[in-house]
Amino acid sequence: MDIFYKYFSMGAWRAADFSDLVQPVFFIVLLIVYTFAAWRRGLVLALAFTLASALGLALSASGVFSVSHKAAAFALVAITTLTAIFGIFGAGNKPSALLEKIGYAMTIAFGAFYGLSSGSGFGGADGTLFPIVFFSIGLAVGAALLALVVLAVSSLLQFFGCNRRDTVMVISSVAVGIIIPYLVRTFPFTIK
Repeated sequence: MDIFYKYFSMGAWRAADFSDLVQPVFFIVLLIVYTFAAWRRGLVLALAFTLASALGLALSASGVFSVSHKAAAFALVAITTLTAIFGIFGAGNKPSALLEKIGYAMTIAFGAFYGLSSGSGFGGADGTLFPIVFFSIGLAVGAALLALVVLAVSSLLQFFGCNRRDTVMVISSVAVGIIIPYLVRTFPFTIK
């Protein structure tokens, strides 16, 4: 039970870890286009993130596939930036089908790189997958809670008269501004 609580809490708190803004900003930009009425979509996106992350964790922890931490960090920041840019250009009165499909693809890619970047610390000496499973369950709970909070804030903004299109454009633009320093810091190539 101690191992469950250890990895579960690690996953739950990691989902909303604001010391590294990339993941919370990604979820905010991804979900701000919806309202709380679309809570199922938010939870499906959180589940897609969790499943992709669990797969990446398992691949990385087992040594089947790995990505350098620097490349994964850059990929996470680049995916967040692209999601924000799609939010800026795709902001309309309601989410389009194309924007939703792009959101699912970005979520799966983000989850996979997230799992690949943090998978090296998992897996016991006996090769069990229990730490990955417990961490993933915690990550799913944390991501679902974060998704519900973002959807509630989006609904409150619309309730108080904020135009959805303007809200999506402003928040996506602020997200790009927040992420640009991360993009520069994690850029994997040197330019001479």
